[in-house]
Amino acid sequence: MTIKSLGHLNIIVDDIDSASKYYSSLLKAEPQQRFPNFRNEGFSKSAGFMESPNDVDVSIEFLKIDESDVFIELMQYHCPQGINNQNQSKQTNTIGNIGHVCLKVSNIEDEFNRIKNHHDVRLISDHNEYKPFKISNINQDEFFFFDEDENQNLQMKKEVCHIISNIKYFYFVDKYGIQWEFEEGHTDIGG
Repeated sequence: MTIKSLGHLNIIVDDIDSASKYYSSLLKAEPQQRFPNFRNEGFSKSAGFMESPNDVDVSIEFLKIDESDVFIELMQYHCPQGINNQNQSKQTNTIGNIGHVCLKVSNIEDEFNRIKNHHDVRLISDHNEYKPFKISNINQDEFFFFDEDENQNLQMKKEVCHIISNIKYFYFVDKYGIQWEFEEGHTDIGG
């Protein structure tokens, strides 16, 4: 088995038109394809709808996030309709599901102000001093590489310390309960 890349991020929504406009505004996502009222037995069975798969009716839209290679797949289930769990208060340390989705950005302060003023978004903290902060300096003893040769390479460890100390980020939660991270400066693993 070979895993080659991220395919897409799926978000179940209550109104695909509204959600498409929302993510176009929030994440500068551009709609690519839509499958309105898609009814397909193979799709339904793969999704786990083994009883009455031909009754499943779903609208699907793919959007590309800005200049990234990341795609969002929006799904609105017309039949059977989904359960709305949006009233759960997502916190940074909430257990389960995806913790957050990280997107690399430039001009993070400008992006922070744009997101902060966007409708239907909640910053992860409502403290009036919340903003993107630079990660405090770390030292080589605060992490390790699993590869022993890399772990003994002090220059590599020094480079990681330098990279980490230049990262800025912030979290926000969108109206569908997805927590996003906008991050600037991470140039090694996960960046």
